[in-house]
Amino acid sequence: ADITDPQAPRVAAVNGDRMMYAASLPKIAILLGAMDTIQHGRAMPDVAVERDIEQMIRYSSNSAATRVLEWVGRDRLLALLQSPRLRLYDPQHNGGLWVGKDYGGSPAYSRDPLHNLSHGATAMQVARLFQLLESGYLLDTERSALMKSVLGNPGIRHKFVKGLESRPGAVIYRKSGTWRQFHADGALVESDGHKLVLVGLAEDPNGGDWLASIAAPLH
Repeated sequence: ADITDPQAPRVAAVNGDRMMYAASLPKIAILLGAMDTIQHGRAMPDVAVERDIEQMIRYSSNSAATRVLEWVGRDRLLALLQSPRLRLYDPQHNGGLWVGKDYGGSPAYSRDPLHNLSHGATAMQVARLFQLLESGYLLDTERSALMKSVLGNPGIRHKFVKGLESRPGAVIYRKSGTWRQFHADGALVESDGHKLVLVGLAEDPNGGDWLASIAAPLH
């Protein structure tokens, strides 16, 4: 998606509404839940929570993600994702972002009703999240800036980040996911006055390499 003008995005997709297991990519939904919690004053993060939020996104810490999810609230997060205002999980568009399990060893507590996934996403709904964030519709100005700062400076340099190393000056805000043959990545890229959203989901042992290989051509 080209969201240089966030009010008039231009979108190209292949299987954009296909929901797949997305491993750690849905941690971006937990991040949204944390920012929403802070914005509405339901709870204020202490130093430990702030550190967990950063570790969850930049280094994909499973233990940190589980703690932040509990801090946000499982049911509250699912209600936010399905809310009429955001519709980041929308049955009319084959689902979307879903977090129905923590990132520990416990079983799923609420699998998505369409595909029975514990951690799921569609490329289109992840792209929508970035577009809503950039347009200022997702959160207020302060929390939007905070969310972007957490997504910046990726600590794991693979997939889209690796693929964009050949494009100097590209600034990347991203969350990726990997589990067995499932590979996912979603990124907001700012480069040469343009703003692009790249999202990819793959089910194949070579999926991570695929995502790295398409990043520069998409740029």
